[in-house]
Amino acid sequence: MEPTFWQTRWEQGQIGFHEGAPNRFLLRHIERFAANGASVFVPLCGKTTDLDWLAARGLRVTGCELVEQAVRDFFRERNITPVESAVEGGVAFDGAGVRVVRGDVFEFVCNEPFDSVFDRAALVAMTPDQRAAYVAKVLSVLKPGGRVLLVAMEHDLGQGPPFTLYEDDVRALYEGECAVSLIEREDVTRDNQRFVDRGATFVREAAYLIERRPTK
Repeated sequence: MEPTFWQTRWEQGQIGFHEGAPNRFLLRHIERFAANGASVFVPLCGKTTDLDWLAARGLRVTGCELVEQAVRDFFRERNITPVESAVEGGVAFDGAGVRVVRGDVFEFVCNEPFDSVFDRAALVAMTPDQRAAYVAKVLSVLKPGGRVLLVAMEHDLGQGPPFTLYEDDVRALYEGECAVSLIEREDVTRDNQRFVDRGATFVREAAYLIERRPTK
């Protein structure tokens, strides 16, 4: 989506995608996804509580977020004054064991690839024609043997964001370089009245464990 779309959503408080607690799939599958002390990248992180939950477990956490308001809200709501510094591809905000880079994820630059990537609301925010480039970016910052925990959404609205992402879509995007495992799928229609109001007859969330194959 265009940057102005997301900036307007944040300015108007239209952030129904924000979860006020750590994601349940992350809570249930953290042991399969990231070892203690691992580096974790969280793309399109907003002001998610997943960031500080991961940091509290001793993980080295870096988020990337396009909208500056979201980044500042993350630290302000925790009464943290972050240290700001210019980095390639954006501005880094550091505080309480969390780094959030304010910038476009496609321009994000890391000096050392990450052990893990947690993607709850990033791939489903991409239009179908952006997906291949986004996945290429994720793989470019992920170590060989590294893992992605992906939370995808399935619905029949025919539009987004969040865009529907079925298992076949996930496999088509990742299986060239990765092993893909569907680990959970839940019907969450009752919890997503806003989708029903827009015409959805079903809403499901699915969690995938994606492991990048080691280089030969």
